[in-house]
Amino acid sequence: MYEEGKARIKYVDGAFLNPKAAISREISVAFVKSVAKGTSRVLDTTAATGIRGIRYCLEDGIRDLTLLEINANAYKALKRNLAFNGVKAAALNKSVQEFANTCDGNFDVIDLDPFGGVAPYIYDLMKISRDGTHLIATATDTAVLCGANSKACMRIYGARPMHNELCHEAGLRILIGYIVRMAAQFNFGIEVLMSVSRIHYMHVFLRLRHGSLKAMDSISNMGYAYYCSRCCFRTHEKAFIATRRTCPECNSELGAFGAMWLGSLYDRKTTRAVRAGLGSGAEKGAVALMDCIKGELDTPFYYDLPKLTQNMHMSSVSPVKVREALERAGFESSPTHMDPDAIRTNADLGTVKRVIDSVMRANHI
Repeated sequence: MYEEGKARIKYVDGAFLNPKAAISREISVAFVKSVAKGTSRVLDTTAATGIRGIRYCLEDGIRDLTLLEINANAYKALKRNLAFNGVKAAALNKSVQEFANTCDGNFDVIDLDPFGGVAPYIYDLMKISRDGTHLIATATDTAVLCGANSKACMRIYGARPMHNELCHEAGLRILIGYIVRMAAQFNFGIEVLMSVSRIHYMHVFLRLRHGSLKAMDSISNMGYAYYCSRCCFRTHEKAFIATRRTCPECNSELGAFGAMWLGSLYDRKTTRAVRAGLGSGAEKGAVALMDCIKGELDTPFYYDLPKLTQNMHMSSVSPVKVREALERAGFESSPTHMDPDAIRTNADLGTVKRVIDSVMRANHI
């Protein structure tokens, strides 16, 4: 017997259940609690044992739930788990594509958590979406999105990935950018409500907005990130084609990465609501993660301090002391959940390096 939240999973025959993904499910349950009502139509597209959908019903009060599971054995386990938990829901032994092309109507919340990448499913899910639909998409093809397999990223997501200390954020932005391009074909724009990059997965929480102007507004937030491997300079621009070629700091050649989403990664109202929605019995890891996210500065591309101190030929420096020094100098700063040794700030690279130098000097006086 596996217990998580209020769900009890007894049948796993032929179905996939990853206990390490409990934190991801915890946050999804809190998110759905914040955006859905009992009357909301919710779709769990890759249900497996049914644990996520079962928790939506038992903990969020969802009464109109549809679960899809293409594997025949997993589907049988899913049906038995629904009955075991006393949950009444529509369970179908269908693929996402088959369901989306035969379904009558649309959904208020769509949860997509496949094994691997989300790219094969997004286009079809737009067919059963409406203005205001909330899309939760979880990608586990992080090797592709983070640049370990750059050719696959270019082929699947139509973007050149970063394979450096910024790869986790760049991967999130490439993932969102792909969804933006697919959604625009159906005259949907997106609002990014929350983004998570953790260990082996990337988790994005979006709201769709219908209309050609909304779609174009989202497209206008697409662009490119630039990075100098010599001095760690980074910048970005919203544009249809990459234009920058030379680093303004050291005159080296800049690498261009994207296209990717360059808009906001967080909506403060949402992150606060999700944190508040985590109950007293929530996973400690989920609580710590949301505590960090709800206070995270929403500026593109963090600074990885070990990478910078290595570039400056210095020993390691305390992120806390660097943030404190930046704030004393009048800049904003915060930790980032994507990297415990990194900081976010609205200060430029030169300022961050000068602050690091001053902190290091103060430590040696």
